[in-house]
Amino acid sequence: MKRFVVIASAFLASCDGPAGDDRSTAGPAATLAILGQALIEHDPRQYLADPLATVVPVLDAADAVFTNLEVAIAGPGCHCPPTRDDIYFHGAGPEVLDYLSEIGVSLLALANNHSWDYGPQGVVSTFEEAARRGFAYAGTGRTLQHALAPAYREVDGLRIGLAAVATVNAPPEAAATDTGIGVNMMAPGDAAARDLNLEAIRRAAAGSDVLIAYQHFQTDAPEGWQERWAKAAIDAGADLYVSHGEPRLSGVEAYGDGLILYGLGNFIFHTRTEVGNYPRDAWESVIVMVSVGENGVREAVFTPIALDEGVDDELFFELRGYPEVAGGEQGTAILERLASMSAAYGTQLEIRDGRAHWRAERLAGPS
Repeated sequence: MKRFVVIASAFLASCDGPAGDDRSTAGPAATLAILGQALIEHDPRQYLADPLATVVPVLDAADAVFTNLEVAIAGPGCHCPPTRDDIYFHGAGPEVLDYLSEIGVSLLALANNHSWDYGPQGVVSTFEEAARRGFAYAGTGRTLQHALAPAYREVDGLRIGLAAVATVNAPPEAAATDTGIGVNMMAPGDAAARDLNLEAIRRAAAGSDVLIAYQHFQTDAPEGWQERWAKAAIDAGADLYVSHGEPRLSGVEAYGDGLILYGLGNFIFHTRTEVGNYPRDAWESVIVMVSVGENGVREAVFTPIALDEGVDDELFFELRGYPEVAGGEQGTAILERLASMSAAYGTQLEIRDGRAHWRAERLAGPS
C-alpha cells in the first residue's frame, strides 16, 4: 500500500471539495482541510453570535481538519506560571479546544514557539487536554521519544498519521530530552536531531496510509534550509509538507509525488499588538482542501480567507483575528499572490471560481 506523509503548515478549500476522477483514484479516499495556525486565546462563541459563518461550511466538507495550536493550555488544576510576561505570551483555557473541536478540527500539531509559554507543566496540560477531547496530536511530550512519536486517526478507510517538529527561537529548556518534558526541537545545524526526525517520519510512514508531518519554522537559518528539509522529509516518506511560523502566506511546491505548503500564516490570530503592527498579508491566508488516497496526494483547492484586524473597542482583543472567506478583489489578490509565489517553485495553480486549484500531474485530463 502506498504510504503518505503530511508535513504541516493547511486543507483543500472548496465547499464541495476537490473534483473526483476515475483515473488513478481507485480505493479509499479522503479530503483533509489544512489550516493556518490557530493562535486562539478565547472561545469566539462567548462574543459572537455566528463566528466563522462563511468558513465553517468549507470545513464541513472535510473528513478531517488539521491546524497548529499556537497557544499553551492551562487545564483545571494546572500549576503552570507563564514563562514570559510580554504581549507575545500566548496561553488559554481548554475551552478553546472545545471550539476547535466544534468546527471539526481533529488533528493538532503542538510543536511551536509558544508551546513553552506555561513551562513544562503547561506542555503536559496542553497535550492532556487535547487527548481528553479526542484530538490526534504530535510534537510535544514527557520525553523526546514521546514528542517524536506520530499520532494516528482513521478516516474513511485510511490511516492518517501526524508528525511534528519545531525549528524556532525558544529557551534551551523548552526542548524535550531523553528524560525531560518539552518540544520536539530541531535547530538548522543539528544533524542528530535531523536524523532522528527523518527516522521518525520513515517509521510513521510505514504505519500510516497518509502521514501529516508538521514543521514550525521561525528562526534564522541558511538560505534554502527549509526547502531542503521539506524535500528530505518527502523523500523519507512524506506526501504533504505543511509549515507555519512567520505569520504570512508562502508558496506551494509540487515535489515528487508530494505537495509542499511552505507557509499558511494564520487561521485565527489573537494578538494584543496594535492595529498596523503586522503587515496586511498577516491577516490573509487560505484554507487548503487536499484530496488523498492510496495512490497519493491527488488534488488541492485553496480558498482565500481574510481575518478581522480589529477596531478600537473595549472588546478589541476578543473580537479581532477571526477569518471569513474572502471574495471579490481581495480574494483574487490573495490567490494571485499565492500563485505567483508558487510559480517561483515551478508549480502552477489555476485560479477560477474564487479558488485556486492544483492537480497532481499523474492525473491526466482536465481538472
